[in-house]
Amino acid sequence: MKYLLTRRYRLRGWQDHHTALYDTVRKTARFLSKEQMILLMRCDGAHDIDEERLPADSRKFLEEAKKAGAVRPAGLLDLLLPEQEYKAYPARYIRQAHWSITGACNLKCRHCFMSAPHAKHGAPSHAQIMAIADQLAECGIFQVGLTGGEPLIRQDFLDIVDALKAREIGVSILYTNGWLVDDRFLDELDRRHVHPGFQLSFDGIGRHDFLRGVPGAEERTIRALKLLRDRKYIVSISMCMHRENRDVLRESVKLMASLGVRSMKCGSMMDLGEWAQPELQHLRLTREEELETFEEYIPQYFEDDAPLSIMLSGAFMYTPGESHWRIYNRRHCTPEEETVMPSCAVLMHNLYIGAEGMVCPCMGMGDCDYAKHFPNLFETPLKEILQTDTPFSRLCGATVGDVRSRNPKCRECPYVDRCIGGCRNAALMAGDDYYAVDPEVCWFFENKGEERITAAAGGAFEAYIRRNPPRNRQNPLPSDSPADCP
Repeated sequence: MKYLLTRRYRLRGWQDHHTALYDTVRKTARFLSKEQMILLMRCDGAHDIDEERLPADSRKFLEEAKKAGAVRPAGLLDLLLPEQEYKAYPARYIRQAHWSITGACNLKCRHCFMSAPHAKHGAPSHAQIMAIADQLAECGIFQVGLTGGEPLIRQDFLDIVDALKAREIGVSILYTNGWLVDDRFLDELDRRHVHPGFQLSFDGIGRHDFLRGVPGAEERTIRALKLLRDRKYIVSISMCMHRENRDVLRESVKLMASLGVRSMKCGSMMDLGEWAQPELQHLRLTREEELETFEEYIPQYFEDDAPLSIMLSGAFMYTPGESHWRIYNRRHCTPEEETVMPSCAVLMHNLYIGAEGMVCPCMGMGDCDYAKHFPNLFETPLKEILQTDTPFSRLCGATVGDVRSRNPKCRECPYVDRCIGGCRNAALMAGDDYYAVDPEVCWFFENKGEERITAAAGGAFEAYIRRNPPRNRQNPLPSDSPADCP
C-alpha cells in the first residue's frame, strides 16, 4: 500500500529537534523518533508500505497518522510536493516570536514599561522589517505575535502582514490598544485570510483613560471590543492593577465578558519605563494590597459564574468548565526533576524581538539593566543567536536546578517542593541576576498566599461547581506548547 503525507504537513528538523512533523495550519511541530520520521518519509506516494511487517509501534503510529488526517492512501499519480520534503533549519526550534515592529505609540500610557510615548526604542525601517522576516523564515520560525508600541500606527502594517504570509509566517496574535481597529482594517485582514487573536488592555470602568493618558481611550477600546466580538475574533484582555482601579475589578470583568472577551490577566505594573517615575509611586499596590484585592474578588468571580478565564497575577487562575482552579506560583519540582525541568517553559520555544533589534527571552526584559547582555539581530544574525549552545540559548533553557544551585536558601525553604523559583523577568526587575529568585513568589509563600487563596475560593467554588458541573473534555496542548505565564 502506498501512502501520501497530506499537503497540510511537512517534514522538518531543527538543531535541537532533528525530526518533526510540522503542521502548516496550526503552526506547530510534533517531535518524532527517528523511526517515525523514516516511516513518514516513505509516505511519499512512491514507496510501498507493508503494514503487516511493520513493528507494532510503527504500525500504531501509522494508524494514528491516518486517523489524524496527516497521511492518506496515495493515488496513482500522487507524489510528495517538494516543499513537504525534509528540511533542516540552522537554529534551535522556536515556536513563536513576539515581535515589536515599532517602539512608538499613539497613546501616552502612564505605566508603559518600554516608554512608547517617547518612542524610546525607535522604529525599524521597512527594509529592516523585511530583513527580520527573512531571518525568521531562515530559522524556521513560522508564527509571530505582533506588538509595539502600537503596531497599527505603522503605515506599512498590511505590507508587513503580506510579507509574513509570503514567507508562510502566521500572525497568531495582535497586541493593540484598539484605537485603530475598525471595519476597514478587519476587512483587509479578511481579504488576506489572516485571522489572528487580539489582545487589548482594559484598565477598569471609568479608569481606563487615566492610565492611557488620552481622553476617549476607554470608549475607543469598548468600540473595538464590540467590533471584534461581532466579527468572531478571539480576544483576551490585560488589566494593570493599581490603587485607583482595584475597586472596579468585578464590574470590569463582567463588562469584558459581555463584550465577548475569552480571557483576562490582571497584575501589577513593572517597575520600568513610565511607571518608574517618582510621581506615580503612590499608585502602586503593595504585595499585601494586591493579595487582599484578589482574596476579595475570587468569591465574587465564582458568584458571577466565572464569566471568563482569568489569571490574577501568579496567585490564581481558572478556566470556566474546568474541575479545578490553580495557583500559578505553585508548581512542583522534585530534586530528581530539577536538572531537566525548565525554570520557565515559555522561554524554551519563544523569544522577543525588540524594535531596535534586541533579542530577549521575554518582552519584559527588554528595558531592564540586564538588557545589555542580550544580542541584537542587526549585528548578529538570528541563526547564530539561536544556536543550541549560545549564551542566549542557555538563558532560555535555564532549569530549576540552575536557579536553586545559585540560591542556597531555596534548598532550605519549606516551600521548595512547590516552587520553581518564580519568573525570570521578575527576578531581573529585582536586581541584575537572571538566576535570582523571584521575590514576588517568595513573598507569596512566606505570607500564606496558598492558604489565603484556597480559603477565598473555598465555598464559592464548590457552589459554582454545583451550579455548573465541569465538562469532560480532552483538549491536550500541542507537544511543543508551553504553559501560559501571568
